[in-house]
Amino acid sequence: MGLSTEEKLKYSEYVFMCFDFVLLAVTIILVSLGYSLSNVILIILILFCVIAFIATIVLAKEYREEYNFFPQKVIEIDISRKSKMNDSDLLDYYLINNGTEQISKHKANYQEWLKNKYESISSKKIKDDFLERKKLFDKNLFNLVGIRTQTRYKQVNYQRYPYQVNVVSLDFCVSIAEMDKRIKFLEEHNYNITFNNFNKKDQRALLNKKLREFIKKRDNYTCQLCGKYMPDEVGLHIDHIVPVSKGGKTIPENLRVLCSKCNGKKGQKMDSDT
Repeated sequence: MGLSTEEKLKYSEYVFMCFDFVLLAVTIILVSLGYSLSNVILIILILFCVIAFIATIVLAKEYREEYNFFPQKVIEIDISRKSKMNDSDLLDYYLINNGTEQISKHKANYQEWLKNKYESISSKKIKDDFLERKKLFDKNLFNLVGIRTQTRYKQVNYQRYPYQVNVVSLDFCVSIAEMDKRIKFLEEHNYNITFNNFNKKDQRALLNKKLREFIKKRDNYTCQLCGKYMPDEVGLHIDHIVPVSKGGKTIPENLRVLCSKCNGKKGQKMDSDT
């Protein structure tokens, strides 16, 4: 059947450690009998023991690196100008501003790596072990790191000099399933709203100045019900087509320009109710 990589690792460590203990015991005995042996032989034996111990550490490290290696995608994102941001916000921020091209490319490379790695294994036991580790690989395929650039100061001869450092603010992993689910969500909403904002209770608070200006220009300062043109913005309102009280979201698709008269008639009703 053959040994798995992990079993080879444990076996190699066991053999080398036993070898070290034997050499150490021999060296101690020889030291106690050092009066009858040449110092050269003792030095050679001690050096050999040290080399064997170092070899054990190096080989064990190499085995571990081979066992745990997989092509993880590390994505560093500058969030220096973002005051409040959690893991979900960082994921959306990256996808909205960078798209999914790099994500799709890495997923394709990862699938190719999995295929080649699996086909290169001859032992069924090692293949089963690899499939179990694949679950861990899938769970940690994307590593997102949010970095903030901070200005600090050092004092030299009673004078302060500024310098900048990069500080990791967020560091987390995203699985393939989580990434696909988030991309699907953003595509359904045309990348106009983040997951956290979509589920935020106070939707009206999301109607900021930038979004208001976008809706005004998009609708050409014209009431979408009666056609009144309001270039001076007097009586111009931004309306939720599906009211917030009925689950409406603050996204461009659910916003429009209304005049004060039409907005007053509509109130908290749907268009179908008026």
